[in-house]
Amino acid sequence: MTFYSATAEGISKRTAEAFTAKYGIKAAYLRLNSGQLLQRYAAEAEANNMAADAFFNSSNPVGYADDGIKKGWVDSIAQAGLPAVKSGEFPARFVTSSTAVAQISPWLIGYNSDKVKGNDIPKDWPDVVNAKWKGQVILPDPRATDAYLDYWLLLLDTYGENFFTQLRALNARQINSGVPAMATVAAGENALTFPAVASVAAELKAKGAALGTVTPELTTGIEFHIAISARAKSKHPNAARLFANYVMTAEGNAVMARDSGAVSVFDTSALPKRYQFAKPGAAARKDQLYKLLGF
Repeated sequence: MTFYSATAEGISKRTAEAFTAKYGIKAAYLRLNSGQLLQRYAAEAEANNMAADAFFNSSNPVGYADDGIKKGWVDSIAQAGLPAVKSGEFPARFVTSSTAVAQISPWLIGYNSDKVKGNDIPKDWPDVVNAKWKGQVILPDPRATDAYLDYWLLLLDTYGENFFTQLRALNARQINSGVPAMATVAAGENALTFPAVASVAAELKAKGAALGTVTPELTTGIEFHIAISARAKSKHPNAARLFANYVMTAEGNAVMARDSGAVSVFDTSALPKRYQFAKPGAAARKDQLYKLLGF
């Protein structure tokens, strides 16, 4: 079976290998950012050439899957008869009308540990808009994926528009996604990037990059949802359901959440103290957020 994934490369690879080792079914994957993933998936579905049997998405995941059900591209996870759902093993609060939350990665601040030290290390979101960081910040473009919108909306509702006024004054660089943003910080081209996730930093740190991370108590995160392609469209529908069930068991979910900073839905005690789960409506305010950010 094949799945598309917006999770970090290491997560996708590890999950595919663990599934194959357990069931003897080869799992191939394609890692894309959420915007690219959704465009590719839609193009293939419309062409009646569905390559992905399942996918992990963090960009308006429920809305996209609900629309996919209406178009005949997606089957509902809740109605797929998965043993992990029927038995109650998978936490019911993380099953939506069409998807299931498979992993949570809280948003954090990434910094170059050679350039940012001691008292200069940011501890909370207001610290990143200090004037001393002018010309030293790189931001992933929120237009690439709606996964960023809940984060920026949380900061707007918490700190007001003045936070964004201060942020624009820093003349932050813009880049297409969080992976290259973290890479430029690792290379010392910028001092800070946010929002970021621990898995991306961990992969670079494992290669010797000078990176540090800080997770504020008040934050939101990337909530990766798994969805399955419609049985009539999928090339391997039974394997897709077995795969979805695997990542929704305690065993499979632990494999996905093995990275530093990632949180399994089976144990949310590891979430920051004031973590805010995604709420409906962020996408409706995207134009306001883009304007405030200067994108």
